[in-house]
Amino acid sequence: PADSSATCVDCTATADAGSNVNVTPAEAKKFECFDYSLVKEALVASKIATICHAEKATAIACNKPGSAAVAKTYSVANKGCGPCSEAAKKDKTCFDCPTDKCKSASTLAFDMAPLMAEFYHMK
Repeated sequence: PADSSATCVDCTATADAGSNVNVTPAEAKKFECFDYSLVKEALVASKIATICHAEKATAIACNKPGSAAVAKTYSVANKGCGPCSEAAKKDKTCFDCPTDKCKSASTLAFDMAPLMAEFYHMK
């Protein structure tokens, strides 16, 4: 791309990665985000997280479907790695998560709701 001199680093080939393969600099940090796919008319997080890379000084950023995302037409950017575009945030089709795997109290509560409902109905 036009701005590659500002964002790319020189890479050398290794035994397991040719010179045309993206190589993560040693000083980069790794974190995980989830990709989403359409399953039975709903956007569902993948079971295995995508490994994302960023410069150490860059904040963790994952993206996932927002409240206005339409399941049949929405596509998660960069397999969940990185922030949402400003337009997607504005129209609420994308939601930014500043934590690894989007871990937060609200995410945990959302994930626990079906389990709690199942437990309640077992009584």
